[in-house]
Amino acid sequence: MTSPGRLVPQEDLPREVWGPPQGDRTPCVRVYMARLRRKLEADPSRPRHPVTEPGTGYPFET
Repeated sequence: MTSPGRLVPQEDLPREVWGPPQGDRTPCVRVYMARLRRKLEADPSRPRHPVTEPGTGYPFET
């Protein structure tokens, strides 16, 4: 969220949240994003925030 409009790669997000890597945390990120959508979105199957760019990362808009 420190760089609005910037795409955050899937590999960078866990490092920003949990610190130095200790294995592949990419699956954890997907699980947490799905949980966030269920809590935040009116229709989680058609998310507005956070949106996933498949194979790339998550663009965060303000």
